[in-house]
Amino acid sequence: MLTFASNLEPAHRAHPGAIDYPPPPTPHPFRLRKVLGLLRDIDDDPEKTDVALTVFDAVGGEGGERTFQRFIRSSEGRRLYRRGDELVDHMADREALAAMPEGSLGRAYLDFAMRNGFTADSLVGMNRDLERETSADDPVRQWFWDRYTAMHDLWHVVTGCDTTPDGECLLLAFTQGQSPQRGYRVLLTLIVLRANINLRFQWSLVRSWLRGRQAGSLVNADWEALLPLPLEHVRRRFGVPVLS
Repeated sequence: MLTFASNLEPAHRAHPGAIDYPPPPTPHPFRLRKVLGLLRDIDDDPEKTDVALTVFDAVGGEGGERTFQRFIRSSEGRRLYRRGDELVDHMADREALAAMPEGSLGRAYLDFAMRNGFTADSLVGMNRDLERETSADDPVRQWFWDRYTAMHDLWHVVTGCDTTPDGECLLLAFTQGQSPQRGYRVLLTLIVLRANINLRFQWSLVRSWLRGRQAGSLVNADWEALLPLPLEHVRRRFGVPVLS
């Protein structure tokens, strides 16, 4: 298991002033040929998560910078950053998760991870390998994107979306509602335009997007504190229905 730690010392996190971080990365150009090649790879194997992550770099633009800025400028985001927890480490502690109450988010996540053969750090490791959003000189963004990537599987649990292609598409639409990004829009547009997607499923995608917009911010959520709580309580707290 990997342990993810920030490059900033705790004293820097505890400073009462503004959080210092570099200017945003230079936006990438849209690389159409690479996008089309990656999409063919996804069509051949929808389970290739690393290819899906690479699409976000290939579509260019500012990536998720607006999502990061909304988080780090919010009181919740600054508090979570200064507290310094690494969410992936909490998600990887299966002994602690197993000791949580039956019906809790933590137990539901543990069941989800074991059922699918997932490890908490797999997506985070992929994202770091791709170096999609950050560099070694940008530990604040690195901490945030590690956290944001780790949330993905928790969002699966809270929304009730499974890991089938349809379930991933529904969660993608919900995520676009929560955290609008060009990469999500490109993937969703291509999904909707595919000839084998029926109108009923297209409407399910629209409904999932709307529910993402209407729900409370899962990006800013204190997941470490939510893990021991009943899953249904978490859903009600953020206004997240089970998606279908």
